[in-house]
Amino acid sequence: MTDITPYIILSKPQLGENIGSTARAMKNFDIEKLRLISPRDGWPNDSAYAISAGADNVLNNIEVFSTLEQGTQDISLLIATTARKRVVGTKPLNIFEAVEKAFEHTINGGKIGFLFGPEQSGLSNDDVVQADFTISIPLNKNFSSLNLSQAVLLICWEWNKIRISKAGVEKNNIILNKKLKKSTELSNVGDREYFYKQLDQMLKQSGFFYSPEMEPVVKRNIRSLFNRASLTHQDLRTLHGIVRSLSGKSNRT
Repeated sequence: MTDITPYIILSKPQLGENIGSTARAMKNFDIEKLRLISPRDGWPNDSAYAISAGADNVLNNIEVFSTLEQGTQDISLLIATTARKRVVGTKPLNIFEAVEKAFEHTINGGKIGFLFGPEQSGLSNDDVVQADFTISIPLNKNFSSLNLSQAVLLICWEWNKIRISKAGVEKNNIILNKKLKKSTELSNVGDREYFYKQLDQMLKQSGFFYSPEMEPVVKRNIRSLFNRASLTHQDLRTLHGIVRSLSGKSNRT
């Protein structure tokens, strides 16, 4: 039996109160895996504990990372929440599709992360492009304002609804599907980012980025192109081999 709950990942949260409210929302649905990426006011934060209404175990077990790459490197399916209508290169899903896909992924042994941005600005395009999918929540078109903990609560509610229907109400544990081969499993964010950095370096050396001003945009588009393919571990090994071959290096090194 394995814990099947997702990771809730807050990128650059600004207020301790919002972290505490998020922990409270998660605890309501027995979801306790919370990660923070570079919280503005540092961690731990007394304000978070004061407003969490007793969700201390969620706060006590928070994992803190300096960068989004570090905080998502072991995640094999990353879903970013964004209020933008469309981010270039991303695959959008509504909340129902996203949570259903995420639940099926975790049943097959994957590790899920739902990514949320800073309260005022939300996720940047560079953040979003690291995700496999973006998620949208159907709201009143004339008033679509959600605070951070409300957005987290909606994701947790949908997750809990599917969990109850498929795994029963006892606990967040279920027997995983162990028939999948390692080579067919989706690659995690860390492995993908390693490949992208190697590719970036080789493209830079070859003079591919002829315009310094456009280089960040082109790099982002390249990531989007590959992420849309939902790369498996075997896909990444093949791509590494192709890159090494084109660079003149042996595939055996």
